[in-house]
Amino acid sequence: MNRYINAAFSAIFLILASACNKQPDPVFEQQTRMVSDCYFHSMITVYRGEPYCIDGSGFIEGDVISFRDAADASVRYDIAVENVLPKSCTVLIPLEMEYGYYNIYLIRGEREQFLAQSRFSLTIRTDVPDKAGATIKGMVYCQERGVPGVRVSDGMKTTVTDENGFYWLESEKSNGYVFISIPSGYMPEEMDAARQGFWCSLEADRYNCELHNFSLKECSNDNFSLITAADIHLANKLNDKDRFRAGFLAETSAFARQSEKPVFCIFLGDVTWDRYWYDNDFRFPHFRELMVEYGYEIPYFCIMGNHDNDPYQVGDFYGEAAYKKELGPSWYSFNLGKAHFVVLDDIIWTNDGGADGVVGSRNFTGKITQEQLKWLKEDLSAVEDKTAPLFIALHIQVYENYNSTFSPKERLSASSGGAADLLKALDGFTNVHLLSGHTHFNANIEINSNVYEHNHAALCETWWWSSALSGRAVCVDGTPSGYGIFDVSGSSVTWHYKGVGENAEKQFRTYDMNKVKEQFETSYVKDILAKYSSRNNGGDDYGDVGENVVFINVWNWDSAWNISVKEGTSELPVTRIYQRDPLHTLSFDIPRVEQGYDATYDWASVQSSHIFMVQASSPDSDLKITVTDRFGNSFEEMMDRPKVFDITMN
Repeated sequence: MNRYINAAFSAIFLILASACNKQPDPVFEQQTRMVSDCYFHSMITVYRGEPYCIDGSGFIEGDVISFRDAADASVRYDIAVENVLPKSCTVLIPLEMEYGYYNIYLIRGEREQFLAQSRFSLTIRTDVPDKAGATIKGMVYCQERGVPGVRVSDGMKTTVTDENGFYWLESEKSNGYVFISIPSGYMPEEMDAARQGFWCSLEADRYNCELHNFSLKECSNDNFSLITAADIHLANKLNDKDRFRAGFLAETSAFARQSEKPVFCIFLGDVTWDRYWYDNDFRFPHFRELMVEYGYEIPYFCIMGNHDNDPYQVGDFYGEAAYKKELGPSWYSFNLGKAHFVVLDDIIWTNDGGADGVVGSRNFTGKITQEQLKWLKEDLSAVEDKTAPLFIALHIQVYENYNSTFSPKERLSASSGGAADLLKALDGFTNVHLLSGHTHFNANIEINSNVYEHNHAALCETWWWSSALSGRAVCVDGTPSGYGIFDVSGSSVTWHYKGVGENAEKQFRTYDMNKVKEQFETSYVKDILAKYSSRNNGGDDYGDVGENVVFINVWNWDSAWNISVKEGTSELPVTRIYQRDPLHTLSFDIPRVEQGYDATYDWASVQSSHIFMVQASSPDSDLKITVTDRFGNSFEEMMDRPKVFDITMN
């Protein structure tokens, strides 16, 4: 299968340092090198117990290659070189070597030379026989035993492993990858911050058959927690990387460490920000480096967002190429316990005017291609239990309810590849959860009795600007920057929203509108807000709000929630309204203009579907507010009025 692995990689490069190294890079002077032209790929697949060829000049008999675990220096493998030639040598890979990042050294007597840091994948030698027409073949195995019945696909065609765990695909290789649908009770042996081991990039042309194996490990995952986060928009600006580390990564890592069941994560698109790919030098490899540097241990899956396309490339095929090379398939499926997951790409990238060195208009259409729908129907046909949880993850929301009637409206409205086609493919399933992002606000939409959409607010809040301007991370609908947590036990699914840095019990925020209006009904504030073209009220957001009104923003609300407000012993009527959240206006809209930035339409406060109103009898009456979610969990606030309205408010 190549010259002991190296030739399997189309782009081999010399690694003199690694951004993923947690320790200072070894330093050496050019003249002290014992060997030169020594090349290693950043990710290397080797066979246990078999020789591995190292290219380089200057090796001599008696040299030792030392592989030292980058995370644990006490783990090292020192191997004498063999078959020394003028421009190469070989080493025998130990049977006990595990996958991971290794610092590689040459030892010659008392001298050492750092060669590279690479991530090593360990696999077994499999004699998968050829089959006529197959252009991809391989084995899916666990502890060196084949796993039968695993679905393997290139995104167009799908096959199933035989009794030996072998598979063959007659692939056109148009997508550039092959993946498995992870079977229930297993996880890829390599599933970490560096690599999601359920997929492989293809290396040979369409006329040559190539071998790709998949190594699994047993994993009890009937009961698990799933973290769902949308719209990170990392761009190496506004201190976003540090906020991401100290916020989401730290918080969810602590959650996983404390959990008694396995925890997984799905990023629901837009992990990057295409506008700044090149200006700020932050793309997918940098995202991976950040995750590895942090040591993020939660297995995560990615989906394609519109801002994850190459802004220099025109057309969908070329726009998504970088994503598929680094983060994997643009559509795929996997299983956790009884739950089946499908990831879809509902973005058709156009990018008018894009060219090498030129960022285009970054325009796109929201729809699901017919190729995906065909693959989806075949994938779902293999799901036997139609009552088990089915999760469909995609970036652009399928429906939305941000309108004055709060009724579900199709967002994927294309006549072909739109909401209707997707729902048709889901026909017969009774426990469907659509997971989406894109909007940067929270909305729960009960499409019908069988299908429920969770449209997620943004992890980056208002593109990281709200926290940069005011220190308060708030999304355009007033939802705190955050993520969803789903708890799945067999066929049971429960969920809640978790604000970054917020107590898990914090599920709503209240406003004493008397105090809000004191600040907002000035000519100064109205002039600022009128600059936002999304407003048609002259900047007077709350001019029609009466005296002694209280707003309640319940960001994860749906029709099964209940809101109770008591003034003394009296129960006050609660009315759902279509309004803006005052805190986002205070933390973003106003300071953005005050600090000299444009009044951008896209990021301004929006009228939301989860704000409620009560009419109090006086300006200083206290209220007892109890909000109960669909699972019977109650959250309470004793609202002392008048309630202060400022950036620090709860």
